[in-house]
Amino acid sequence: MRITFIIITIFFVKLIHGQSGYPDSLKSALIKAPNDSVRYSIYTKLAGYYNNHDRRTSYKFNKLALEVARKNNMNLEIANSLGHIGYYLNKEDRYGEAFKCYIEGIHLAEDPANEQLNWTKPSDADPSQYRMQILAWLHHDLGLVYRSTGNNLEAISQFRKCKKYLEKALPTSYNTADMNIGAVFLDMNILDSALFYQRKELNRGTGWRSVVFKYIGDIHFRKGNSDSAFIYYHRGLQFAGDRNAFSQYILGELSLAQWHLAAKNKDSSLYYASRFLHDMKDLQGNPLKDVNISTAYEMMYKAHQLNENPGNMIKYLQLAFSARDSIYRKKVRNLTQYQNLTFAEQLRLEELEKEKLRTQNRIRIYSLLAGLVFIFIVALILYRNFRQKQKANKMLESTLANLKATQTQLIQSEKMASLGELTAGIAHEIQNPLNFVNNFSEVNRELMVELKEELANGNLEEVKEIAGDLEQNEEKISHHGKRADAIVKGMLQHSRISSGQKEPTDINALADEYLRLAYHGLRAKDNNFNADFKLEADDNLPKVDVVPQDIGRVLLNLINNAFYAVNDRSKKGEPGYVPNVSITTKLTANSQLLIAVKDNGSGIPEHIKDKIFQPFFT
Repeated sequence: MRITFIIITIFFVKLIHGQSGYPDSLKSALIKAPNDSVRYSIYTKLAGYYNNHDRRTSYKFNKLALEVARKNNMNLEIANSLGHIGYYLNKEDRYGEAFKCYIEGIHLAEDPANEQLNWTKPSDADPSQYRMQILAWLHHDLGLVYRSTGNNLEAISQFRKCKKYLEKALPTSYNTADMNIGAVFLDMNILDSALFYQRKELNRGTGWRSVVFKYIGDIHFRKGNSDSAFIYYHRGLQFAGDRNAFSQYILGELSLAQWHLAAKNKDSSLYYASRFLHDMKDLQGNPLKDVNISTAYEMMYKAHQLNENPGNMIKYLQLAFSARDSIYRKKVRNLTQYQNLTFAEQLRLEELEKEKLRTQNRIRIYSLLAGLVFIFIVALILYRNFRQKQKANKMLESTLANLKATQTQLIQSEKMASLGELTAGIAHEIQNPLNFVNNFSEVNRELMVELKEELANGNLEEVKEIAGDLEQNEEKISHHGKRADAIVKGMLQHSRISSGQKEPTDINALADEYLRLAYHGLRAKDNNFNADFKLEADDNLPKVDVVPQDIGRVLLNLINNAFYAVNDRSKKGEPGYVPNVSITTKLTANSQLLIAVKDNGSGIPEHIKDKIFQPFFT
């Protein structure tokens, strides 16, 4: 145990002093700094160097950087330095002063005019993105103040604002917003949400991994997963050591001290409590403010109590009470100051809101007056236009009469064009069967000549064969004649004016009749045609008062089109394709009758969709 203690002590001496040459070189450069921009940069670098192990010195250099920035009116640098100073003040429980720093910094960073003049923006960075980065950090650290003062919901709100601004910031910007949102949920003992955000931060590859491990260990510890908590505490301690993160390392020592106390491990609890008390002080012997000194004394008291050492128990118990009392009085004083400042800020914001409302009211009044003047001017213009329109109306009436005459001529031309299309469609439909009749009649005439010649020659076998051919041709003439007759009847039926006589009709029976009629009609024309068809009827459908002939013609047209579509697709030879046509009848919830004809055919081509209601188009 003693050897381990010596090794860790040596490690932290190296950790703190191993880079002693770095601040010395910066201080040497400060003496030779040619201008204030270089001085500001050196001050911020020195502040960053001392931040982890000597925050008072870090605070001193941040104050010097702020003075240089204010002297030169570099507002973004002022906001940046205020953020660093506020971070230190919050660690010192000086919440009111920290709050004031962040409010001023946010006010400066919110102004887009301040992004054009700055010292610390990378040369290749976008000015707006750099300003968004500073604004995000300010909201993030203001969230830490709200967390420190127990205002958890406002803390979460500030961390989420930080994330929103980071979406518009430099791509290299880092943040710990998710980690701190998870920490607030841990404070509220909402453990599942806390674990969700800590894992989200961990998956993002955060540089604060040791703190995330510590928080995840705390979550497991509260859930009773002691072994998992121990693993995460050790991982956090190791990562902090690897990164030379001193303040994060002592948090790991605190976690392990608490864990060993809970596990009643005498030696380990005393060891880690002693290490925590020793390491939580900075180079000047002042306690770092990540955890107050009373917690360290309390850990020592509990460790000596576990080791049954009454003398040291009393010593550290007294120190803990004394430190806690002093810290409590200081915290009450600081919280009072913070509440006064936040109240004053609230009053200032309310006054700004009232002034905004007064300005809006003045704008409304001026707008109303301007609107009245505008309306008066418009009224004069409208009156003048009205008088002019009265003169123009007479001319328009004459023009309108001419337009109506032209429109009548256009309508008549359109009717004639439609009649031409109708006539062309009828001619096309009838021409096909008539061609067959004419062709077979011509063949029969030639066969009759051959028949007479064979009779004269007495060749009875040839006569019988020719007679058979004549009989077959006559059947084909009869078939195509009937086909032409059916086309004419269909066109007459289509053009016939309905009597309009409605009668109770069984729609299911009507649909079934026309479905079968259409299918067998097509089969009669084409023996190779085949398709599956079915009627999905609503058995509860009542009889409906309709004109059966009209509904029948509509159904027949739809079904014929459906069969045509599936037959057209089946000719393409698609593997596994089965033609299918179905009719569905249904009574809807609002007592309307739905008749749907569905097919899985090739569909209607786009270029003829606008002609589907044109009679005899196909």
